[in-house]
Amino acid sequence: MTSAPTLTPQSVSELSVRELRRGLWRRWGLRLSVLVGWAVVIAVWYVLARFVFTTQQLPQPHIVATEAWDVLSQRNFASNLQASILRVAAGFLLALALSIGLGLVIAYSQWWRRLLNSVLLFIVSVPTVSFAILSLIVLGISPLGPVLNAMIVATPYITMNLARGLTGVDRRLIVMSEAFGRTRAQIIRGILLPSSLLSILGGARLAFAVAWRMELLTEVFASADGIGFQIRRSFESYDIRGMLAWAVLFVAIMLIVENLFFRQIERRFSRWRSPSMGDAP
Repeated sequence: MTSAPTLTPQSVSELSVRELRRGLWRRWGLRLSVLVGWAVVIAVWYVLARFVFTTQQLPQPHIVATEAWDVLSQRNFASNLQASILRVAAGFLLALALSIGLGLVIAYSQWWRRLLNSVLLFIVSVPTVSFAILSLIVLGISPLGPVLNAMIVATPYITMNLARGLTGVDRRLIVMSEAFGRTRAQIIRGILLPSSLLSILGGARLAFAVAWRMELLTEVFASADGIGFQIRRSFESYDIRGMLAWAVLFVAIMLIVENLFFRQIERRFSRWRSPSMGDAP
């Protein structure tokens, strides 16, 4: 029989170095794959604009990029961007507050779980354009419509992820807390919400993207300012370059918020949750 290899400080150090190198290559590989993906998208765009469509139907990427730069230099860009961001932020925060209450009810009440699951599934199944048109009919041209629609479409995603996280909490922690006389509010604050926070963040990322698209679509139909209004205005004047420029800026803003806000919060919370080397016995 061959004896097991002996662990020495030098071998452990070499293993740590190899793991660090693998992690570094993995991170750079992911970043390179993202760049390659965007390069493929732009190349396909060039091919379609060159050989399939006319310049009026689909301008080439560099033309749209020039138009987007011109849009950035306009005075009304900041005001339209601010209007859209404030509406989607308001709708998202309302959805987050509502989802916490609904998630707690779904996780610990079978009757409410059956009822609310049907309601949330119905909301997810309804085409988003229906909410935008309904908002125009009921509220008219109003800043309240994009906020409410963003809240409505974002709530199911956060609620379902929160309920899934709450049902996965170790019940022994709850029983132990009750045995030590902890109140229901203390159990929710100290065990349930921290244990399901990663699920909340995952649902919040998806909900924010959905709320942002819903808010933009509602602005197209029922708003007098914002990015969606500018896209509709460009479309009505047959300005395809302007419409695509606003759409590209919209995607860029979403990617910036996704990478600088939600990803950073998830990364920091994951590091806080993961056990450190010093905690090992």
